[in-house]
Amino acid sequence: MESKQTWSGRLRRTARLAGAAALAAGVVACGGAEGGGESGGGDGKGPILIGISAAKTGPLSPYDGQPGNAFLMRIDEINKAGGVNGRKLETKWLDTKSDKTLSASNATQLLNEGAVAIITTCDFDFGSPAAFQAQAKNVPAISFCASSPKNATPAIIGKYGFSMGTGSDTEGVAAAEWIAEEHPDWKRAYVLKDTSIEYAKATADYFSARWEQLGGQITGKDTFVGGENVDISAQVSRAKGKVGQADFIYIGSWNPGGSTAVRQLRNAGIDLPLVGNQSSDGKLTQEVAGKVDGYYSTPLACIPSYCEGEGQDQDAVTKFANDFKAKYGEELSSSYPINGYDLGTVLKEAIETAKSTEPAKIATAMETMGTVKGINSTFQFTKECHRPVGQNRIILRWENGQGQFEKQVAAKEIPNIGDSNPCAGKQAVASK
Repeated sequence: MESKQTWSGRLRRTARLAGAAALAAGVVACGGAEGGGESGGGDGKGPILIGISAAKTGPLSPYDGQPGNAFLMRIDEINKAGGVNGRKLETKWLDTKSDKTLSASNATQLLNEGAVAIITTCDFDFGSPAAFQAQAKNVPAISFCASSPKNATPAIIGKYGFSMGTGSDTEGVAAAEWIAEEHPDWKRAYVLKDTSIEYAKATADYFSARWEQLGGQITGKDTFVGGENVDISAQVSRAKGKVGQADFIYIGSWNPGGSTAVRQLRNAGIDLPLVGNQSSDGKLTQEVAGKVDGYYSTPLACIPSYCEGEGQDQDAVTKFANDFKAKYGEELSSSYPINGYDLGTVLKEAIETAKSTEPAKIATAMETMGTVKGINSTFQFTKECHRPVGQNRIILRWENGQGQFEKQVAAKEIPNIGDSNPCAGKQAVASK
């Protein structure tokens, strides 16, 4: 397991990079006009203020740091190309320090300064306090990459809540569908569910539901609480007793806990195929899980720093990775920064479609503007489902601690598991 000192050191490095990169992007606002003046909302001539209430420090900073910097990079590109409707985009990023209370108070400050949109943390539990503040002011709140279905559910966050996260439901479903199609001999699943956050729980729940819907069996289940110093030795012991009754193990978790679980399962001599999600992926998986074999994750794309292979739209992915490194001096550590970069494109197109910076009109435009061309695929938002519908992801196979592109996939049908998920049902594939 990675030591607390090492993990904390990585968090500090991420925080420094996030702050320095924001300044380097040249788009950090000193503030905006009170209540939506020309520096923020309204339809004036000044810059358009976008507020960010997300983590530069704390356990959520590895998820917000690079997506946030990718967002700033895209904003910088948009401004250099002339801005939006003749106006520059301006951002102000307030650090939540991975604290839910600060998430809300930061959003309140940014709203008071005239932000036309609030960008929130890459997690429902920690980002929703900011989203609820924005909802109360009829301002769109968009998470960098929160994937809990709750974040895309208007009945929970409100009509102004969105996320760039494709969805933990689509992650679990895509994995189940891929296994059913590509590995018909894998009929029996053992499921490990991390109960620490909504994202992890939903990934496991949707995998299980779709797997059984497709005729697969679940021969065992167990839970653990993920986090920085997770120890699943008891769960590993129980899993060893079920090895003969399973063909693979599905792990619904998030890093570092997910990759720690992978390593502990392998260290215990369990050699069954292991299947994880987007969060248990990336450079941190290399560092925590080590030279793991027979592990499969489901990121958005094949990121060159840890994945080899052609992937989908790989030229665009490689260019994005190279541009990011040139700007910030570090390699992409996961595929989540794609969400942040694409968010800049979404806001640009929404404001152009709305022909206005009135927040409510921007939210309506997001629901109705149709498909958006992102880095790895096209996608769209709908009135019912406030997340990228139809976005592709990949199956990444880990061999000797190195990722290999396996296949491009997209969820075809999301089962109804009784959680009022408005994105459930057959999934349309966006095209443009």
